Amino acid sequence: MDWNCPGYYIEKTPEASMCDTIKLIDHIRTLPRSCAGETLVHPIITPRFALSCSDKLLTDLGTLAASLPHVSIQTHISENRREVEDAVRRFGTDSYAAIYDKFGLLRNNTILGHGVWLTRKEMKLIAKRGAGVAHCPTSNFYLGSGMARVGLLLDHGIKVWRAASAFVS
Repeated sequence: MDWNCPGYYIEKTPEASMCDTIKLIDHIRTLPRSCAGETLVHPIITPRFALSCSDKLLTDLGTLAASLPHVSIQTHISENRREVEDAVRRFGTDSYAAIYDKFGLLRNNTILGHGVWLTRKEMKLIAKRGAGVAHCPTSNFYLGSGMARVGLLLDHGIKVWRAASAFVS
């Protein structure tokens, strides 16, 4: 995140964010493997959500993702109506999913968190790219943001995971 977030919760520049991301990916690659030689920790490219990233950072993350097709991408999408409206207006696209597609971040190993307010058109695009949606009913009910239409996502051929969430009081 390098935009539209509190100062204590933000990367200083897109370049700093990219540098840290690449360092982390490189570090993860040096970690030990299991006795069977399996990778135990996998890096993942994570633009938190579109409204928290500048166009420059999303462009750079898309370029990085293109150079690392085996590295997954995770981000939030369509968690609440206002977020959807603000994102579409800010990026000048016809949908939230189109933002990630525009920056090369919507592909077969992209995991989209929430997906509560996805349109059928977006579902078709997500399915076409082979991406999936991780929904978290506990979080969405707690926040009052709505409920992912899991049956409709599955009807569109979208991979769906149920994410667990815990709230600490």
